[in-house]
Formats: sequence, structure tokens, C-alpha cells
Amino acid sequence: MRFNYRATARFMTREFVRLAWTSTQQKWTTTGALIGLTFALMLPGFGVVSAGGGVAGWVIAIPLLMLLFGLAGNRFGVGRKKATLLRQTQIDTERSGDA
Repeated sequence: MRFNYRATARFMTREFVRLAWTSTQQKWTTTGALIGLTFALMLPGFGVVSAGGGVAGWVIAIPLLMLLFGLAGNRFGVGRKKATLLRQTQIDTERSGDA
């Protein structure tokens, strides 16, 4: 039996888009988590982890930074969505008043 990796990759791409990249809030949350992961992975290169004990700390730090940046991205996405809805409501109110 041979695996069809191309079909699996398409399926995983569709699922990622459905779960993490559909709405503005999901896009900002995913982007924030990826920025947090990148930030956490870059820090050891600057000499933050200099001993073996640092590895245990980074097992906790990487998910924590991803969570914090993801929450910050989520908050930013919610704020942008709310601003868009308020702007649209204001435009709709102005249009209904003109008619």
C-alpha cells in the first residue's frame, strides 16, 4: 500500500484554512502564535540558554510565549473586527437616514 502524500497535504491545508485562517480573529491569533514561536526560538541564539537546565525552561517558555502572543493576536483581531462592524453600522445608519 502506498500513501498519497499529495492528497494528505491538500486535506491538511484545507483543515488549517478552515480552523485557523478563515476569520480576521483566527488570522491574527494564528499569526500571533507563530510570532511567539519565532521569538521563543530566536532567543536561545542570543545566549539565553547557556546550560542544560535552560532546556527544561524552554520546554515551558516556548508554549507560554506562543500562548501569550496568540492571545495578544486574538485581542488585536477582535478589536479590528469590532472596529469594522462599528464602522459598517455607522455607514448603514447614515444611509438609512438619507433615504
